[in-house]
Amino acid sequence: MHHVLLIRPLEDALPIATFLKSKGIGFSHYPLFKPRFFPLPPLKTPQALIITSKNSIRALEGYEDLKKIPLYAVGEKTAELAKQKGFVNIFNAAGTSQDLIKLIVKMGQRDKGILWHLSGEEVKGNIIEALTIAGFEARRQIVYLIEDVTDLPPSLQAKLINNSISHIIFCSPRTTTAFITLLKKNKLEKRACKIISLCLSQDVGEQALDLKWKKVWISPKPNLNDLLEYFDEER
Repeated sequence: MHHVLLIRPLEDALPIATFLKSKGIGFSHYPLFKPRFFPLPPLKTPQALIITSKNSIRALEGYEDLKKIPLYAVGEKTAELAKQKGFVNIFNAAGTSQDLIKLIVKMGQRDKGILWHLSGEEVKGNIIEALTIAGFEARRQIVYLIEDVTDLPPSLQAKLINNSISHIIFCSPRTTTAFITLLKKNKLEKRACKIISLCLSQDVGEQALDLKWKKVWISPKPNLNDLLEYFDEER
């Protein structure tokens, strides 16, 4: 019997929880991190916004003047949230940060203002450097950081000790590492051998390999729909 552990904040976990519930699959939700948003200073001559996470969209709540500026989104879910929040000129790379860079190079204009990457404190790769090399003026503005919890809740520890968790969904390298660190802190790392880790992308899977899981499964494409298709097949 499947029982899936969700560790994302509520807004991000809710679509997964809804899907699992529709399939009759049990789950537990223990968010292990939460975003803290920063005020956004005025952006100098913005040509476009570059968004690589949904939290960056959430950080722009209330900044109505930005919603008419072209927005480059790394993937479908980020683009979808931007549309829900009122952004009207969205370009969706539907892939990785490399796909995003290729899209911006193709669509952007090198002499029409600054490309602003609005991001969290930690990012993968260097989009600004790549765009600068390509001849654009690009800058990064940190609009949020992720605060981790300092320990696993006792009720979650009990579920792990009792082998009640069959699967865990990992959506980023950072949070994968954070969860593994907390398992080791509580001397629960050996419980991983009873759990299948479902990873959103190859780089997430690489971080998961720090422990010996029952299985590490990597989504064929780095998006939530493809990841959740795991549960539509007999495995």
